[in-house]
Amino acid sequence: MATAAEPAPGFAGAVGPGAGALRPPVGRAGARAGAVPASPGAPEHGPVPPGLDGTAPFGGDPSRNVRTSITQASVERAFAVLLAMAAVGLGIVDAPAVLQQLPSLDPFWGPLVALALGASFVFVGVSAFVPRVAQLAQIVCALLFLVALVSWPATVQDPIPAGQQPWPWWFCTVGSTAAAMGFATWRATIYTALVPAVYVVVRLAPVGGEVGLTRALLDGVYTALLSGAVLVIAVVLRRAASAVDSAQSTAVRRYSLAIREHATEVERVQVDAIVHDSVLTTLLSAARADTLEAKTLAARMARNAIDHLEAAATDGPGEALPVTLAELRTRIGDAVGALAAPVRIVPPRPAHAAPLRLPAAVADALASAALQAAVNSVQHAGGPDVDRWVRIEQRGDGVRVEVGDDGRGFDVAAIPSERLGVRRSIIERITTVEGTAEVHTAPGAGTRVELRWTGAAAGSGASA
Repeated sequence: MATAAEPAPGFAGAVGPGAGALRPPVGRAGARAGAVPASPGAPEHGPVPPGLDGTAPFGGDPSRNVRTSITQASVERAFAVLLAMAAVGLGIVDAPAVLQQLPSLDPFWGPLVALALGASFVFVGVSAFVPRVAQLAQIVCALLFLVALVSWPATVQDPIPAGQQPWPWWFCTVGSTAAAMGFATWRATIYTALVPAVYVVVRLAPVGGEVGLTRALLDGVYTALLSGAVLVIAVVLRRAASAVDSAQSTAVRRYSLAIREHATEVERVQVDAIVHDSVLTTLLSAARADTLEAKTLAARMARNAIDHLEAAATDGPGEALPVTLAELRTRIGDAVGALAAPVRIVPPRPAHAAPLRLPAAVADALASAALQAAVNSVQHAGGPDVDRWVRIEQRGDGVRVEVGDDGRGFDVAAIPSERLGVRRSIIERITTVEGTAEVHTAPGAGTRVELRWTGAAAGSGASA
């Protein structure tokens, strides 16, 4: 059953009744040619493997219906909401403390700074609902707080009451968080280091309560630790989110590349099958035609080859209905029955599984590969005295097709690389629909070609 390079006498069966339906899938990448349609009113089949039902052959498109747990946008959104809650909440809670210290401050600059910072808190709160202004609100808030803190010595006219802290103390974390979110990392780092240092200086001065070095340092360290923790968390989460975004973008690019490569490979296998099964065989038959019968045969094969090419150009994905196992058996039987040598159809063993319905592309590949194997047997296994058979049977959720003979056999490893019959028209054709093809043969030991397609393994469950 070596690769067929020449048509055998009687190959008209390949273009006779029933064989015309054995055209390969369409040449356009990923599309299916129409196969022998299922009987009218037949129920729809179940899910079919990726790539055979019009879906992506490598799983779901990562750019669609994917909700990653962390992204750059989600991190920015979460921090904007948290900052808004902290700013508005602390602004409301600490407003009485700010009002209590206003009499000790400059009558113009004190209320102005307090009102400006309060307005920035409101702006931050609004930005939680308007993401496009979030960064601007954060920068304004951070800068106004720094102005309030740095200008505190010039703002105070009378020392604040004993036991009180300057009111900017209550908003140090808000200002540092706003800086961490609004500024670049290096600017936010400088800001986070500057605020505790300025606060320590303020607390050591009389206008800040003159609490002593130890208390001022403790307050400064507390502020630095809290602000630093916020900055570290923001940086880490941003980088992680950026990595996730980059990974998803890379996955989408690789998915698109894989789809294109897959489509190119499928189209190559399908075109090879059309050329070998129809065009090449037709040309060889026409070249050998020296009688009226042979010329008539060549003309019929040419018309059939043209039909194959037209089908490849016009059929689209999803147009063919599923095929029952009985229809597949009839289809293969009609095709091999018209070959020059007899090929018997072995009755199937009783199947206890639910009736199987195959995707049209799978049935087309199995039928075409089985016909090619039978043609190879007729051409190379020996004369009419060789026993040839085809067995089509259901195996669970899949199907097994065996084409065999007890003829002369051959050495698979000796098949020249330029021969297409076994490699393209049988093995790669079945592999394209996620099936397997095995050739068992040896010189003088006959040949068996096993074609398998397992619905469960391919994620199908295609039984009706």
